[in-house]
Amino acid sequence: MTPVDRAKAPRPGMAPIERHDTLADHAYEQLRHALMSGSFRPGQKVTIRKMAAVLGVSTTPAREAINRLVTERVLDSGAFRTVSVPALDAVRLAEIYIMRGALEGLATEIGAGKITRQGIETLEQIQLALIGAMDRKDYKTVLAENESFHFLIYKAAEMPLLLEAIQQLWLKLGPSLNLLYPSYNQSRKGVNHHLQIIQALRDGDAVAARQRMEDDLRDGGAEIQRAIVAANENVIPSKMPKLRSGKKIALAPGLVTASAD
Repeated sequence: MTPVDRAKAPRPGMAPIERHDTLADHAYEQLRHALMSGSFRPGQKVTIRKMAAVLGVSTTPAREAINRLVTERVLDSGAFRTVSVPALDAVRLAEIYIMRGALEGLATEIGAGKITRQGIETLEQIQLALIGAMDRKDYKTVLAENESFHFLIYKAAEMPLLLEAIQQLWLKLGPSLNLLYPSYNQSRKGVNHHLQIIQALRDGDAVAARQRMEDDLRDGGAEIQRAIVAANENVIPSKMPKLRSGKKIALAPGLVTASAD
């Protein structure tokens, strides 16, 4: 046997396997998407039986999906085997928004240079659906359309690792996006930011698109933080960092300093 043949030969105890998605895999992906899009609220209990019924599967794949999310620290495991959606505090929220500004700002700037005219038209349709849902005070649909809006831009960057990092942040943040409403409906700041992002994309101005996205994140983060502080008087609000182009952001010890350039 030549060296090449030996390299191609199966290792002892190992053989090629074929990957097929299981019901547990599908349940896991459905739960991930539901968490990212705000279908769950902070502190909400997640039971195996209820998730199995909603997803149309038996308790086994539902249990496996929930346990996987607990292992990944997306869901919390408490006493008596209870599982719940974590409630962010003001400090954790601020950290997430610092990271969002850096990662999503970058994805927006790169995506702005690659998004197609059809992609921009789709963004406009999503925004119209979002505004319609906001007028109806259908905030679940607002959050779902908001997720679609953001990730259409981020996916346009064609950077899978960057996209994965952003998705991990949304998994932890998604439930807390419910805290934006109804107060954020009155100001319509998010709506205005989205319209400005679309205009920057139409103009082919990647830097402006990034700045408008960072404005959107900054105002949304500040609104959620106010809601968290109001709900818990023992939490001392920390000033949300301004994610402006060219400004350095000092992170917690051990983290790298991020730039909004």
